[in-house]
Amino acid sequence: MPDTLLGGIAINEVLVDPNSSGGFNTDTDGSGVARGGDEYLELVNTSGSAIDISGLELWDAGRGNWFTFPPGTVLEAGAHAVVVRNVQNGGNLPATTGDNLAFDADFGGGVFNNGRDNIVVYDPANDEYIQATYNGDTLDDPPNDYAGFSGTATRSGSGEDLGNDVDGRSIQRASTGFDNDETPTPGGPNICFTGGTPILTPRGFVAVEALRPGDLVVTQDAGLQAVAWVFSRDVSVAEARADPALWPVSIKGPAGGSLRVSRHHRIAVRGPAVARMFAAACVLAPAKDLLGLPDVRAEAPKAPFRYVHLLLEGHHILSAGGIAVESLLLGPQAWDGMSDGARADLHLLFPDGLPEDLHGPERSGDVLAMGRRVRSLVAGAANGSTALSFDFAGVSALHAV
Repeated sequence: MPDTLLGGIAINEVLVDPNSSGGFNTDTDGSGVARGGDEYLELVNTSGSAIDISGLELWDAGRGNWFTFPPGTVLEAGAHAVVVRNVQNGGNLPATTGDNLAFDADFGGGVFNNGRDNIVVYDPANDEYIQATYNGDTLDDPPNDYAGFSGTATRSGSGEDLGNDVDGRSIQRASTGFDNDETPTPGGPNICFTGGTPILTPRGFVAVEALRPGDLVVTQDAGLQAVAWVFSRDVSVAEARADPALWPVSIKGPAGGSLRVSRHHRIAVRGPAVARMFAAACVLAPAKDLLGLPDVRAEAPKAPFRYVHLLLEGHHILSAGGIAVESLLLGPQAWDGMSDGARADLHLLFPDGLPEDLHGPERSGDVLAMGRRVRSLVAGAANGSTALSFDFAGVSALHAV
């Protein structure tokens, strides 16, 4: 169980060092440059009710009280509050959805020591604090060690060890403990896979969130291709309840498991009816338009989950648990849904301009299909007169419906 304040407020994620010598830099504010001010701390409401976090203070041994949540700040159940240390000119706070909140601390000096440090969140109303360490630091004694801190404050919990950070990546709370090599998630698009989706690589299937830029994946149309960009965002139960458009679509896979993707993620669909209706061997159809099939359904989440976006240097077909799916295609639905920081990250990644085939399908034989025509295809298939296949390179996921 996490250490909490106010019956449910816990430390959820921290970006210690936005810059990495390995080339993975995080430009949180989308200013075009990843720098120290892009570091951030995220809190989460782990309770089942809204909590007023007005007046909660963020503290550092060397910097003192570097941010205080303003009056009227209420964090809904399951929601996150991200505090960016210093948004620079030309930058913006990361885009948030649902009940999530974002704040600019507008604090000029560095807060998180890149070596090792303590993170302290103080509740002056109840004179208690929660505390976490990273990179092997020992627990400070804020009432005695921090100038200006309450001398009578008591710690809630025993203090949490976040583990070691990886430069350019964030430390994130997981189901047990913390993950310390994660793609930062201060906001982003939702045309993507859910966490845990197995993606076929030369090493076999690898969970999508474990992939890193430069890793190779197997594509159906172009052999091995390198991952160019990975981005993710968490979705709380409260967010999903408030907006069913965030519900993932579950598709039964060839091995009996289920692939879970966002509603607009396109699936490669084949079959005789596809050839007749579209004069093409394959169409890429949004998952939401396949909901008429018996093995495809929208899921109301019962726990927080993560959407992960996977961009290659071109638009390709991947194997996700044996089902043929697209890599991220930067059409209007995806591009408009991205935070400014995510767009800036892509422009840094492709300084000479985004490859043309990231904006539209370039692969021979495949077409995009959506809306009424796909729903008509699904309805026709439901009569039992034809079959639809989502298979990847002969891995059968045949749907005789």
